[in-house]
Amino acid sequence: MAQQNLPYGFKIQQKILALTATYNIFDNATDQQVFRARRKMFTIAKTIIIEDMQGNEVVRIKANLFLQNKWKILQNEQEIGMVRFPLIRFCGIKFTVELAGNEYHASDLFAYAFTARDLNNNVGFTLDRKVFSVRDTYKIDVYPPLEPIFGLAATLAIDYKFFQGN
Repeated sequence: MAQQNLPYGFKIQQKILALTATYNIFDNATDQQVFRARRKMFTIAKTIIIEDMQGNEVVRIKANLFLQNKWKILQNEQEIGMVRFPLIRFCGIKFTVELAGNEYHASDLFAYAFTARDLNNNVGFTLDRKVFSVRDTYKIDVYPPLEPIFGLAATLAIDYKFFQGN
């Protein structure tokens, strides 16, 4: 999707009036909606499904049952990554993303801007949460070689873990 080392950008907006957490996902370059995501209702474990515009499931994000500190990223029922959060949170938000054979770490004291870097300090993705907004809005840039869908999945796990119900 992305050319050379240019990031692939998305804007994620949560719908205001919906029965469950629902998100519209736009391509920053064209401002066209490219995906939608929704929380699956009536499941024991928290589950978010990212679909293309035809309604086909692209990725599923599923939290562990009780603590919700691990969110598996599944594609065609195969685990392709995971977002891990610490069990104890002192201040801010800290998380680790295991994707495509690499591990990315990020944290932010105020929980509004993240840069996820691998162990070699290469940027995997950046995430900015709009501070003053009626609905949750995020801007995300995903850098090659990381697939853009991984950054989207991590963003939705972060939003659901820390901002739903606040």
